[in-house]
Amino acid sequence: MNSLVILTRSNRIESVHRGKICISDASGRVLSHIGDPQGKIYMRSSAKPFQAVALVASGAMEKYGLTMEELAIICSSHSGEDIHRSTVDSILRKIGLTEDALECGACNPYNKEMNALLIQKKEKPTPLYNCCSGKHAGMLALCRYHHYPIENYTDSAHPVQQLILKVVAELLAINTDQIPLGIDGCGVPNFMLSMKQGATLYARLAAGTNIQHPYALALEQIKTAMLSYPVMISGDGEFCTELMLHTHGKVIGKVGGEGIYSIAVPEMNWGMMIKVDDGNERAVYPVSLHLLRQLGILNGSLPEGLQPWAYPPVKDHKGKIVGYTLPAFDLHGRQLPEIEIGKEFSYGGEYIWNHWQ
Repeated sequence: MNSLVILTRSNRIESVHRGKICISDASGRVLSHIGDPQGKIYMRSSAKPFQAVALVASGAMEKYGLTMEELAIICSSHSGEDIHRSTVDSILRKIGLTEDALECGACNPYNKEMNALLIQKKEKPTPLYNCCSGKHAGMLALCRYHHYPIENYTDSAHPVQQLILKVVAELLAINTDQIPLGIDGCGVPNFMLSMKQGATLYARLAAGTNIQHPYALALEQIKTAMLSYPVMISGDGEFCTELMLHTHGKVIGKVGGEGIYSIAVPEMNWGMMIKVDDGNERAVYPVSLHLLRQLGILNGSLPEGLQPWAYPPVKDHKGKIVGYTLPAFDLHGRQLPEIEIGKEFSYGGEYIWNHWQ
């Protein structure tokens, strides 16, 4: 069993999150891994940059005058802020549609202030607030470009979904029937891939035009959009945005549901896939930062804006720190303290950051 994160309370281990990590280069070569690199995962929202490749490669962006900021929102899991909703609405207006065409459904925004404002006004969220509305707007733009029907565009048999599946398969040089499909939370098909395949996709995103590939230029545009507009990828105070802001272009980070996190490192042409087996999001962020630390991508002291994510404290109801959520793996194969529920574990977050490199 591969322990990735522990939660401590009063210097003892209370909970353990297990999972898998895979690091690949753009050729698909596995550079390092914890757990089985052939283990299967649903990509969930970490698939969004690659679901956008068909749109970028088609010429639809040029036809409709879509901007790089709008491309970033197409790749996002946004938090429903004003800037997110207005950008999605701009895409829809450019293709002659309204939010009524969105089939993602309505849900409360992740942004707490925006959600509180809706409650205060006694208003219900609309589909624009859905974190996947940007992706859906991009799919509708692709429908318009190819003169596909916009009705039922989320169905796996719809030509736009068939095209997106074909492009993702081509990105991996496999056949479409080698990609099992599930239904994502927003209703569109989602891809089941291996950890290695997911990491390879992100390595190819990192590489962009540094490799020879039919979709290299599209990947380069998507990479540039995500790095140029990190606030679009998740939102103010959200991990993906904060990670990209505080690493100053070194890293692209993209969260997915059920314990998925994906990372592209353009300087190295590396891609990384993380899966927390129990799907708990709280474990994803310490794993991501510890991974970047161990690989030397995050050096020196931890940026203040990332500290809340690296080793979140466990507090009692009076605000006293009684434990930590801590990474519990080592890529270099060094012996770590025994990980077992109930065992003593007195190390704090700063010790882990400074000594487990």
